[in-house]
Amino acid sequence: MGARKNMELSRKNYAIQKCTAGLVPLEIRPHLFIWSNVITWTLWSCYMTFQTGLAHDIQHSTPEILWSMWAALFADSCLSFQEVVTAVGIVLGLSSLTRTEVRPSYRLIGDSAPSVAVMVTCCGEPIEVILNTVKAAAAQDYPAQRFCVIVLDDGNNVWLQRAIEKLTSNMEKQNGPLMAYHARKLEHGTKSYFKAGNLQYGIDITSRSKEPSEYIAGLDADMIPESDWLRRMVPHLILDDGLGIACPPQHYYNVPAGDPLGQQADFSMYFTVQEILNDRLGATMCTGTGYVVRRSALAEIGGWPLAETGEDYMCSAMLSNAGWRIAFVRETLQYGLAPQSLRALLKQRMRWTDAGIEVHRQFGYYLPGSWITSRMTWTQRAVNVLYMSRDYAPVTNILAMILLPMALYPVQAQDSIAISHEHERQLSWLRRLYFVAFVAKKLNTWMVYGHIGLSRVWNFQSNEIWAAPYMAYRCILSLLPAKFNTPTFAVVGTIISPENERSRRHRKPLPSRIQSPAMLLYAVYIIYATMPFLCRMYAYKNLEFSEPYLYPFPGAMVTLLSCILKASVPLCYMIWPPTVPERGQLVKEDEAGVERPIKNWQGEAGGGSMRWLCLSLFETYIIWRFW
Repeated sequence: MGARKNMELSRKNYAIQKCTAGLVPLEIRPHLFIWSNVITWTLWSCYMTFQTGLAHDIQHSTPEILWSMWAALFADSCLSFQEVVTAVGIVLGLSSLTRTEVRPSYRLIGDSAPSVAVMVTCCGEPIEVILNTVKAAAAQDYPAQRFCVIVLDDGNNVWLQRAIEKLTSNMEKQNGPLMAYHARKLEHGTKSYFKAGNLQYGIDITSRSKEPSEYIAGLDADMIPESDWLRRMVPHLILDDGLGIACPPQHYYNVPAGDPLGQQADFSMYFTVQEILNDRLGATMCTGTGYVVRRSALAEIGGWPLAETGEDYMCSAMLSNAGWRIAFVRETLQYGLAPQSLRALLKQRMRWTDAGIEVHRQFGYYLPGSWITSRMTWTQRAVNVLYMSRDYAPVTNILAMILLPMALYPVQAQDSIAISHEHERQLSWLRRLYFVAFVAKKLNTWMVYGHIGLSRVWNFQSNEIWAAPYMAYRCILSLLPAKFNTPTFAVVGTIISPENERSRRHRKPLPSRIQSPAMLLYAVYIIYATMPFLCRMYAYKNLEFSEPYLYPFPGAMVTLLSCILKASVPLCYMIWPPTVPERGQLVKEDEAGVERPIKNWQGEAGGGSMRWLCLSLFETYIIWRFW
C-alpha cells in the first residue's frame, strides 16, 4: 500500500504533506468483490436449503428419527456461521466504497506542532522492554518542546523508576522532551480498573498541568513506535475537527516463521481488510496502542472509560455515540511483541473475548432505545452487531466440533429406512451443487485475501477452531452473574510458559510439552473425530450405498476433515515447535540508542499460499472420492 501524489496543505499554522494512500485490491474493483461474495454465499445458501429439503424428504419416508442426519446438518450450519458473518461485513464495507474517499496519509512538516502527552502504560513487563519503548517515544522526530513522555507503572517497580529518572536526566541535558514516571497508589477497597484506571490516572495528572496538551497518545509497554509516528498520526486530527481519535495497525516482530498459531495472520486479516472497510463506513475500533486522541473529545465522554477489560473498544464506541469520528491510519507505525507461548496466546484471546462481550453488554447489544447508543448510526450498529456475532461464534463452532463426529459414525440401515431412486437423483444434483459452491468459496477466498497470503488465511481460520473451546468457555461464563465471573487482566508480557517451547536452549523435552491437559484434550478430540472419518472412508470403499444407511450429504466429510486438521495445529506446534531468537537478536540499536526490529527476519511468516493450495486439493480429493 504505497503512497503517491504528494501535496502540501496548511491548517492552523501547521504545514502538512498529503499523500494519496495506495489501495488494497478490494478498493480497486469493489463491485467485483461484492458480486463474488454474493454469488458464493448464494450458492452456499442454495446448497444448505437443498440439503435441508432432502433431509426432510428422507425423514418423511420413515417413522425413525434420523438424529445423526439432522445433527450433521446442524453442525455444518454452525461452522458456516462465522464465515457468513465475515462475508456480510465485507459486503457491507464494500458497498460504501463508491460513496466515500480513501483516507490519505499525512505528515506534519516543520517545527510548528500541537502539544501531545505520550503515555506508556506498563505493569510488570521486563524493564528493558519498557525502557526501549520509552526511548523510542522520546526519540520522536517531533518538536521536543511540544510533547512529553509519561510512564504509568501499575507494577510500582522501583528499578524502573530509577531507570526512568536517569533517562529523564539525560533528556534534560540533550534538550529532549519532558519525561516523568508515575505509579498510582490505590486505597484499600478501590477498584483498579487495570489498564483503563492507569490511563485515566495519567490523564488526570496531565489535565492539572498549567497547559494541558491538546492531544493524548498511548503506547503499550512493548510497542516500539517509528520515529515519525507522531508526525504521521497528529495531522489527521488537525485537519478534521470532528475526529476524536486516530488509530494505526499493530505489527509483531517476534512471530515464528510460518506463523503457525496465526498471531500475525489475525492482524493481517483485521487491519488489511476489515478495518480498511470499517474506516470507510465510519465504524473503526480503537485497538489500544499507538492511538492519538483529542483531549476535548475524551472530556466530553467523561474521560477514558473505566472498564476492567475492553476499555479501548469501549472508548471508540463511546466517542462514536457522542458524534466523534474515528480514523484508521493505514500505515504500520509500531512494532510489538506477540505472546511468546501458546499459554500466553490463549490468555490474550480469552481476554479479547471478555473485552468484546463486556462492551456488547454495556452498549445494550446495540439495540435502538438505549441512551448509550442513541447517536450511533445504523451502519455503526450493524458493524458492532457483526463484531458481537463473531465474538459468540466460538459457541457454535464448539457445538459443531462435538456433534459432527458423532453424527458421521457409519450405522447400518434400519429396515424402515428407504432411499428411493428419486432421492438418489436428488443426491446426484446435491453433489454437483456442493462442488460448485465449494469451488466458488475457494475462488472467493483467493480473490479477497490473496494479497495477504492464503496460508495466513488458513492460520487465521485454524485458530477459530482450535481456540474455540477456550473462547466458548468465556462466552458461557459471561452469561453467569458477575460474582461467578470476575474479570482478570493478565499482562501477556509477564506470562511465563513452563514449556519454553520457542527457545531451542530452554524448551522442555517432548513428553513434558505434550502431557499438559490442553494437549491431551486436543489429542483426544483428534482421535474422537478421526475414527468416524476413517470408518466412513472404509464403508464407502467396501459397501454399496444401498446396503448401509450412510449419511448422504457430501459436505460433511470435508467439514470434518477441516476440523481435524485445524484442531491438530496446537499439537503439531508443540511436537515441532518453532524457534524464535531471543529479543536481543531481533532488534538492532539505531543512532538514537533505540533498539528497533530487524525487518522480515522470519521471511514470509506464513504469507505463501502452498499450504492452502495443498489442503484445498486434498479436500477436492475427498469430494471426488465420495462422488
